[in-house]
Amino acid sequence: MIYFKACPRCHGDMHLSKDQYGQYVECIQCGYEVESQALSEMKRVPDASRQEEVVKVA
Repeated sequence: MIYFKACPRCHGDMHLSKDQYGQYVECIQCGYEVESQALSEMKRVPDASRQEEVVKVA
């Protein structure tokens, strides 16, 4: 699974991986790693493409 712009260090994309010690999430761009349990504590960056935009015409 890929988490877009979820890296707290560089705002890069993170992917879920698993090894002999358990699951972890790693940034594709900078290599930052965090345990998958800590991922739920991280704030998700809202996807700007899914937000409604209000345009006021003067």
